[in-house]
Amino acid sequence: MRKLVLLILLLPFVQCDKTKTSNDMFLIGIFRPTLGMFGDSIMALWPAEEQLKPFVVVKNAFPVRKSSDILYSIQTDQSRYHACIYNGGVNDFLGNFSPNQLAIESTVQNQIQALTLLQGKCDHILAINFWYVEFPWPTEAVLRLNQLMKERINFVPRLDTEVMIKSSDLLDGGHLTDRGYQKLADKTLEHFETRIPWIDFLPR
Repeated sequence: MRKLVLLILLLPFVQCDKTKTSNDMFLIGIFRPTLGMFGDSIMALWPAEEQLKPFVVVKNAFPVRKSSDILYSIQTDQSRYHACIYNGGVNDFLGNFSPNQLAIESTVQNQIQALTLLQGKCDHILAINFWYVEFPWPTEAVLRLNQLMKERINFVPRLDTEVMIKSSDLLDGGHLTDRGYQKLADKTLEHFETRIPWIDFLPR
């Protein structure tokens, strides 16, 4: 830590302009915060590298992952992050238009376990719930999951997206267009800027 402080103090006194530019980029590289993204295709397809600058985005997300798969990926992840976002659970109900309550509760329990683990890996966390979806996506499951998430996931900040995302923001009834993702990105950055205020001073 002392060496890092000394390096920061010495860098302004370097005389060569080219070296200064190089040093500036070095410092930016050191201080750019990491953002872990955990989930399914929603996270995997998010153009976050552009929309969530200045974060260094690390995706641990793949299509068709169920909440149990996402939980396992978090259990085996050994990294540490400045911030993390989590979204998942819809894939538990693909093709299931009348889910029973036990299945809904099992999914939310997986979410709770995943977010609890992330508290030990991330300085700051944001859980993103589900938005308005259309057939053939599991509309009833989404409504019931959101309701239960609001009741039980109150130990980390949560972004409720039902009002924010409109039908015109949907690509196929569930996945988002770039405009829909941009809405999520704006709210996500707004959330983390209040918790990591120094990111406002980094170039985007």
